[in-house]
Amino acid sequence: MLRLFSKMSLIGTFIVLWCYSVSVECFNLSPKPNVIIKDPGFVTDMKKYESSYFGFALNLRPMGIIVGAPRAQSTLEAQRKINETGAIYRCSVSGTVKCNTYVFEDRGNLDLPSSDYSYDSEKRDFQWLGGAIDGGPQDSDKLIVCAPRFITPLTNEYLMHGVCYWIKDTLAENPVNVTKISPLRGKKDQIIDEDGERIYNYMLGEQGLSVHVTPDNEEFLIGAPGIHTWKGSVIRYRKSQETDEPGLSRRDTSSLSRIPRQADVEPGIMSKYETDIPNPGKFGQTDDSYFGYSVSSGYFDSNDLHKLSYLASAPQANHQSGEAYIFDFTRDTITKLFVFRGLQFGEYFGYAAIAEDINNDGLTDVIVSAPQHSISGSFDDGAIYVFLNQGNLNFDRKLIVSPVKGKARFGSTLASLGDINHDGFNDIAVGAPFANDGSVFVFMGGERGLRDHYSQRFDFTGSAIHSYGSAMFGHGISKGSDIDGNGFNDFAIGAPNAETVFLYRSYPVVSIKATISSQTREIKPEQTSFPVTVCYSIDTTSTKITSQDLVMHVVLDPQVKRVTIASTNSNEMKFTVSATTRTQCRVLDCNVRFSVSDIFKPIEMELHYQLAQGIPNSEVFCETCAAVDPTDPKSHTEKIIFSTGCATEICVADLQVKSNLEQSFILGSSRTFSVSYDVANNGETAYLPQINITSSNHMPFAKIPSNCKMNNQDSSLLCDLNHGQPMSKGSKDTIAVIYDTSSITGNSMTLVAKVFSTGKELNASDNVASDIVALKEFTEIVAVGKPSTDPINLEKMSGFAEIINVYDVKSIGPSNIGSMRIIFEIPVAYTIPGSTKNVQIVDMNNITMQAVHDSQIKDVQFYQNSTQILMNAVTKTSSFSTQFTTKTAKDAGNNGMKYDAINMGHVNEFHVKEESFGDSIMSSMTSYSRRRRDASAFTANKENYARIANSKSYELLGEDLKGTLPINRTIVFNCNDPETTLCVRAVISLYDFKPNKPVTVTMKFHVDLKEVNQILIEPWEFFVIVVGLDVKKSGDPLGTTLSVAKKIEYNIISKHQLYGTPIWVIILAVLGGLLALALITYGMYKAGFFKRATKEEMDKLMHQAQLNSDGITEASNLNTEAAQGS
Repeated sequence: MLRLFSKMSLIGTFIVLWCYSVSVECFNLSPKPNVIIKDPGFVTDMKKYESSYFGFALNLRPMGIIVGAPRAQSTLEAQRKINETGAIYRCSVSGTVKCNTYVFEDRGNLDLPSSDYSYDSEKRDFQWLGGAIDGGPQDSDKLIVCAPRFITPLTNEYLMHGVCYWIKDTLAENPVNVTKISPLRGKKDQIIDEDGERIYNYMLGEQGLSVHVTPDNEEFLIGAPGIHTWKGSVIRYRKSQETDEPGLSRRDTSSLSRIPRQADVEPGIMSKYETDIPNPGKFGQTDDSYFGYSVSSGYFDSNDLHKLSYLASAPQANHQSGEAYIFDFTRDTITKLFVFRGLQFGEYFGYAAIAEDINNDGLTDVIVSAPQHSISGSFDDGAIYVFLNQGNLNFDRKLIVSPVKGKARFGSTLASLGDINHDGFNDIAVGAPFANDGSVFVFMGGERGLRDHYSQRFDFTGSAIHSYGSAMFGHGISKGSDIDGNGFNDFAIGAPNAETVFLYRSYPVVSIKATISSQTREIKPEQTSFPVTVCYSIDTTSTKITSQDLVMHVVLDPQVKRVTIASTNSNEMKFTVSATTRTQCRVLDCNVRFSVSDIFKPIEMELHYQLAQGIPNSEVFCETCAAVDPTDPKSHTEKIIFSTGCATEICVADLQVKSNLEQSFILGSSRTFSVSYDVANNGETAYLPQINITSSNHMPFAKIPSNCKMNNQDSSLLCDLNHGQPMSKGSKDTIAVIYDTSSITGNSMTLVAKVFSTGKELNASDNVASDIVALKEFTEIVAVGKPSTDPINLEKMSGFAEIINVYDVKSIGPSNIGSMRIIFEIPVAYTIPGSTKNVQIVDMNNITMQAVHDSQIKDVQFYQNSTQILMNAVTKTSSFSTQFTTKTAKDAGNNGMKYDAINMGHVNEFHVKEESFGDSIMSSMTSYSRRRRDASAFTANKENYARIANSKSYELLGEDLKGTLPINRTIVFNCNDPETTLCVRAVISLYDFKPNKPVTVTMKFHVDLKEVNQILIEPWEFFVIVVGLDVKKSGDPLGTTLSVAKKIEYNIISKHQLYGTPIWVIILAVLGGLLALALITYGMYKAGFFKRATKEEMDKLMHQAQLNSDGITEASNLNTEAAQGS
């Protein structure tokens, strides 16, 4: 698919790097253009004042290349006074290059009277014919070209409808049976009224800004990003379907049935064609999102590999972060099956998008460009997003940023090249047209998707100064097409501002098969010579290349040099051979000398090989040359040893191996898994002892020991034991291996280690250690939920109240979860205990949920009992925000219960039969949702109601609230009580749930407070809404491999205001009390309150008495002394 973006004029700079063969290893595309095609420069009446953009859009075919020049002046007589009609050219690609105009429309501007149904005048000035071109790689394929700025003129205004033309093949020299596609001319569809607002519907549709031919060559998908106030839409054009397909319906064209339209019938075949134009207002597309900017299609559904689905981008959606959608057509709308989102604001995610199976698993993958993606410290560098289809519409995302820094706009163009090197994987080209004069990068596909680094880079080769500025090399890139019949796709690159197209041919790819060996596995000490055999061949899918000259370089015993080749008397020899697909061999006679000191050192034999003539760094294509994949091996090595010290000619060793490892492993618990092997020899000397280690799941190695070599084909490890030295009897060695477990899956894996040597083995049964390691899974899930709205008080609120809850479900490992479901039980209706009355508390029609995981919106499916229901809430959100608006789409059918999840990331189209909404569900729901209740209906049985509800509250209320809310005054609205609660179950399916990549769920619903108020009769004061949350892992019904820790806060509705005392009031009260206490104390002190007069008097009397007592004692002592003296 090719498309234009004319709203920006961009110039970038970078240093031009040539793909010289001496400095950059190119692959099988010619490093320089083999054909250069310039604007033919035909004489025109209108003066040319700017670049014609020759090469803006390209379609390469064996008989010639179709080139779009959307700003060219016309050479046609009827258009000689029309300015910049644009032109289509067909140029030869072999022999002398010649371009001729390829005319799809030879009429000039038309001023026609309008019919009752359509506007039929035509104005071709500045229409940009050739701005978008698409078709298959063969001349027998359909071709479509578009002029997105084609205008239908009115008296006072222009209608920019756009127009496209198509032909069934390009076998003729000029277009034959041209069919015009112009479905946007209907009068009633130009400006429409929606909810009292005038909408520019088809008036500025710009049909043909992008265009795509489906892989089956049957349908056209045309982008029209200007439809419906630039919401944008797509146009599907295909043969009329004789019978309606399930789930699909053609657009109602009855109102246009009387319009004579050329596009309705294919000339000469009389096949009827129809157009489907979805109304973006019906699938929730936001204004100015430019849906249809880039279009493609593919086979994305792993459950139905033959089902064709469609891809289109909206680069201004998601708050200008961009989106792309996989979708199907459904009546006059679309069903979005998956939503891809950009990660960076303003990166123009969706500027280009292609669908291609790049890993050959049968499922179409998606590549979306973001040419304004910015790398730190720069801007407008560009990037591409690679979404690898894992099945079940689950995609792994990989970001490849621009290989060059600074306004390169990497990703402005994407093109599918097919399998250019025949390795079984499709490849793509990525344009960076503003990297100075422009560059194009080729990325190879592989088993794990696109390789991280490009295989080839092409830069603008013009040397002259351009009259119109930057050459914009790479703004036009063709699909791959084999134009020379060598079986390998070629491709072309346009430089529209230099008015030049460059054609690059592909060289056939060959794989070299070469070995070196010797029938002598052991050399005796007395032996002086032995033969060496060199065998070689090539393998290729090319029918033209059957042989290639190879340069062979043999090196024997490079370290010790004990061996010489007889013909060269040296240990090296170079020779050239002509290799074919049949294996050929050459025997070299070699001499060997024996050295006791080096007896234990094996003789290494090396064979290095390469093509004698690689791809030339020239514009001239070499018809006999071929290319080799740079990742293919370029050498082969074998070893032979000296035999000695054994009873017979060949030593009989008795090697034994034992393993040391854990017998089970929890996936994700560690990035590595360690195994050690103990090897012992109980027999004769083992020469060149080695151990070969393999795993059943081809587990990669985290660390490879220095004495080991890895075989990438089967992920096996071959290690030399005992440091490469022979193991004598009684010798032991241990080797430790560390596996990389980051990507393993399954229930078990088998690790096998086999030891061997060059000799015979006494007992082969103990040479193998085979261990089955059980792979187990265990994951801890943490689920946290809390309301983002305040508790509701019925004294302050009435009517309907909006409640928003936010839940975060996160895995903390260690294992990834392949498939799981998050289940929400949402109570919607309450049954009064002791009564049969159902009271609708939550409005089912306004339950909206958004689940975001890894920046992608996930599908939410709703069930009641075991029946799936389709809700009608439409949510427009950003993947990073919980702030959103809601629009309710009323559907007269299905009682307004049809859910249209237009912005979900993983949406399935449910074909729910009408009778499935029968009396079992819909009748019961409408019976309580539309009926008024009489309070006496349940107050009459108040005592029974209170008794039942009281016991239920205690059972259903969480432990965290039992101490907070009074049990005897609280009603719990909980789905765990089926007797009093009717519920809706919401299920979110997740795949590849990894640790530290949480899913955030935002739930929004409306509660009927009037009904709650009538339920809260005395003594009830609190109504608690409990939304249940559970996590179920697929394949684990008992939950043995899952641990779920939940902390969920509830929604509380209280009948009366819960008055709380603010903290500042408490602080002021305490300070005021302390101040008052101080003042009172001081006043009492001043008043003498603390004086104790009685106590002071008593103390004085006691003191006086003590003095008196002391005086009497003293006098008595004096009398006693006097008496004694006498």
